[in-house]
Amino acid sequence: MKQHDVICSIATTLYPSYLEGLTSPASTELVETHLKECPHCQKLLAPGARPASSYLAEASYLRRYQRLFCATVLGVFLGVLLFALLTINMVCGTNYLWKRIARQQNVHTDSPAKYRQWEDYTGISGFTIFPEDLSGCKSVNEYNYQCDSSSILTALQLYLDCSYTPAAYEAEKHRLLAAAQPDLDQSLFAFPACYTMLFSDTACEYAIFLEKEQRILYISLENIARDEIIFDESYLPLDYGSFGAPPKNQAKPYCQYQTDTNP
Repeated sequence: MKQHDVICSIATTLYPSYLEGLTSPASTELVETHLKECPHCQKLLAPGARPASSYLAEASYLRRYQRLFCATVLGVFLGVLLFALLTINMVCGTNYLWKRIARQQNVHTDSPAKYRQWEDYTGISGFTIFPEDLSGCKSVNEYNYQCDSSSILTALQLYLDCSYTPAAYEAEKHRLLAAAQPDLDQSLFAFPACYTMLFSDTACEYAIFLEKEQRILYISLENIARDEIIFDESYLPLDYGSFGAPPKNQAKPYCQYQTDTNP
């Protein structure tokens, strides 16, 4: 192909933008110089030849196509990014991303003197299984309260380990079994237990009975990944953090604070 033909081809593709005044100074100079020397292109732009409106329409079409192409590329990119974030969320634990993004107010304490100072909590629990105070305990072996909350999400981890005298232990066990669903046959927990909430790792609230030691563990969790658990994992529900098909021993979602979710 001759050099003149190459320049002619380039100039022809620039005509729509040239007619709209959208070409760069260098491109404008190339088009105008070529028009002075090329009879063929002079005829293309001569009155009565190809209407200028057709070039403008072509330029408009090209702009729309360019915008559509950019929007498609952006949509594909955002779709891939969303899929990657959802995959990370599933791998790392339910609501993992929300917990990292949305937490604003953080309250952590391990002081039993601050027991039941939970004013910052905005979740769904009524804390029925937890004793009104610690005066009935022989000793508090461990207490830990962690609440990360925002307008979007509440992440709670509340753990209380109490020892009792034999009489006090039986009285507290009786109170708990009257207030919560029992799991004394250990189908849902590795130890005899009772629970007021059981939604896999979204929201769990339960008490575990350690008969030989006359101890009771009170636990409440909301939106806590397994790798954030502060206590022995053997005290978790057997299906905690499960994904896909639930195990055979998984209970129906249960929360005594939401009547429409009762089994």
